[in-house]
Amino acid sequence: MSTATVTTTTTTVRSPSPPRHRRHMSMAAPSHRPKSKLLCQTFPHSIEALDLPTSATLVPTLASVRLVVLDYLADLEKRLAECELLSPAEKGAAEWAQTGMEMLEKIRADVSTFLPDLDYVGLPSLEGMRSRLEDVRTHLPDMPHLPDMPDVRAHLPDMPDVPSFALADLRARLSDFNFSAHRPLSYIPRLSSHLESLHSHLASASSTVPLSTTVLDMLAHLSSTVIPELMEKGKTRIDETEDAVGRAAREIKDAIKRSFDGSKLIQYADLPHQWRNNEFVRGGYRFIPLERWPLIILSLFMLHNETLNIHTHLIPFLVWLPSLLRSLPHLLLSSASTLAHTSSLSNHPTMDAPELAFTAFALFCLFCSAVWHTMSGCAHARGMELCARVDYVGIGWLISASVGTVVYYGFRAHPACSTFFLAFSFVMGVVGSVLPFQAWFNDRAYKNYRIAFFLALAFSAVAPLAGLAWIYSPPAMLKFIAPVFPSIASYLAGLVFYATHVPECFLAPDSRLGNWLDRVGGGSHAIWHVFIVLAIWLHRQAMDVLRVGVERVM
Repeated sequence: MSTATVTTTTTTVRSPSPPRHRRHMSMAAPSHRPKSKLLCQTFPHSIEALDLPTSATLVPTLASVRLVVLDYLADLEKRLAECELLSPAEKGAAEWAQTGMEMLEKIRADVSTFLPDLDYVGLPSLEGMRSRLEDVRTHLPDMPHLPDMPDVRAHLPDMPDVPSFALADLRARLSDFNFSAHRPLSYIPRLSSHLESLHSHLASASSTVPLSTTVLDMLAHLSSTVIPELMEKGKTRIDETEDAVGRAAREIKDAIKRSFDGSKLIQYADLPHQWRNNEFVRGGYRFIPLERWPLIILSLFMLHNETLNIHTHLIPFLVWLPSLLRSLPHLLLSSASTLAHTSSLSNHPTMDAPELAFTAFALFCLFCSAVWHTMSGCAHARGMELCARVDYVGIGWLISASVGTVVYYGFRAHPACSTFFLAFSFVMGVVGSVLPFQAWFNDRAYKNYRIAFFLALAFSAVAPLAGLAWIYSPPAMLKFIAPVFPSIASYLAGLVFYATHVPECFLAPDSRLGNWLDRVGGGSHAIWHVFIVLAIWLHRQAMDVLRVGVERVM
């Protein structure tokens, strides 16, 4: 999506009057604040990060203009080409036609350069655009059948004068537009001027050139009616975009003002709409400008509604990270056939390759989650959105790594099947890394679709399990994966809390428990985090049994 350009101004804001409701401090307020301190001086960074619709929404309209103009220029080119073939006695007409061809080629080159083509991202199909073109053509006069050149020459003296035409009305209508922001729109006035020049040149031929008045009427109608009608829709969309930009800018300005430049917590109703995720958590929100990033880091140690969401994943990450770091050099040295040496390096138990990979991806997931919940209080929309999408990537790789451990241990005696299903798990992980960066994926309206996607990643384990059942028998397969069932149950239990917003959805706004959740978190999302950590620990325990293999459990 493209980012709207907003011109911002900085104004001195007086110290606000004491709020009616008590707001909880996310950190100690500065002891001395100069009166000239500008509370909202950081707007450009926040507002420029907005992901709002811009001229990209005008692409179908601009592409329609391109198609119409090029189509008519092609018809006009055929007629001018016939004029260039006139005899030497009609040299003036041939020169006139050649000049017209040069002007036509310049217009066509500019149209091809400045207006979007059909393959522009986001356009409808070719058939849809062609149908749109047919709708436009219904407003244009029909092109009559051209007579043969001898008949044209025979009637040259009888051709009537070409009516004059001016585009003053078109210029007056186009002057109301603000085309300075985007290159395709800024070209439209120039296109109008070039069409007027071409029309004037064609009209100058009077009765000495074989060009019917219908051609000029067609060109005049294109310039005076079709383009303004198509651009009227664009003007409406521009106005809507400007309104959206202004509204979002005001929301960010007000939120930063209410948070005292990120120093105090605010309510859910104070947040800009893009930052609203859970209406059942009504208070305790941070809104810190990105340029005050030290406050974002310090908020790790403050109380707010993301405190438990952060630390339910950050603490397990810090606890399990040393075991990963201890095992990594052992694995690297053992791969070099130096097991005797590695056994003397440490008395701590080490991980094999599957457990090491699973632990690495699990820690990656926990770290991404902690980063996202830390950055969720950042007033920079792009930074906040990026961290949310990276969090989804971590979840996808955790699921794929879980499936990969089952594949590795289950197909140990069948290397070809193991390679195939491990590659399949890797591809699913890549898909889980790409899809979250689609524009719609992080939209709150698509939450159920996100849940369905991650469930689909988990169900990718069905294929390798079916392979194990086919090779060893269904009872052997079920007995082999039985140690994983507690981990799966933990994931599903946490998912229920995540999807239903229990318990905060049942709490009254002014209840003690509700206020406590606003202060430190601890709602459905934190409960989901606890179940994820439990599931990771249970899966690591299950790997001790999976490591034995299917043959041993039969």
